[in-house]
Amino acid sequence: MNFHEALQKIGFSPLESTAYITLCKHGALTGYEVAKLSGISRSNIYAALYSLQDKGMCNISEGESAKYVAISKEELILSAKRNMEDTLRELDIHFPDRLDVSEPYITIKGYDNVLSKIKNSILLCRSHLYILSNSAYIDLFKEELIAIGTNKKVTILCDKQLDLGSHIITGIRNKSPQGFHIIIDTSSVITGDLKHEGSQCLYSTNQSLVRMMRESFITELEIINLTHS
Repeated sequence: MNFHEALQKIGFSPLESTAYITLCKHGALTGYEVAKLSGISRSNIYAALYSLQDKGMCNISEGESAKYVAISKEELILSAKRNMEDTLRELDIHFPDRLDVSEPYITIKGYDNVLSKIKNSILLCRSHLYILSNSAYIDLFKEELIAIGTNKKVTILCDKQLDLGSHIITGIRNKSPQGFHIIIDTSSVITGDLKHEGSQCLYSTNQSLVRMMRESFITELEIINLTHS
């Protein structure tokens, strides 16, 4: 994600992000100067500047000619955080009553979507988490594991020792696991792959599958413990 895209994530239009970046790079500018430097028509740039002013993302310096001044990085970040907190609060208050989905198998596709599902499932874990995965994948959601590791039971089987703190149990396999397999609270599982091309996973609440994966995991953990005892 580049700076243009990051600005659009927090509510800037493409034209607004171009105008804002031009102001950041060149300081106080008239609308004509912003249009000239950005290569965008004056009518479009003036519309973007007026919108930025309405949003509080730039101000006007009064003088012989009105010039636009972008707010600082610090102000931008504080405003973005405040707006996001307000938005999240509204979502929390007004989220409609949700009908529980009884579908036992759900396929999730796309690298970002799969990784997001894993991270969310880890953070929503209520009691215990079992993970069978290679260490490279685990590094991708390391922060989330550390965040829950002090008050949730987390057990991991992978190909090498991990630095996740003393609360998280790690079992070392002789062979690196293929893909990832995660059991959450003995109520659901996520299994799949995180290749950048063709990433997808299966999320399931099917209790037969959950029980089978858990028993397989526990058996392998016991074998590892016996081998190293």
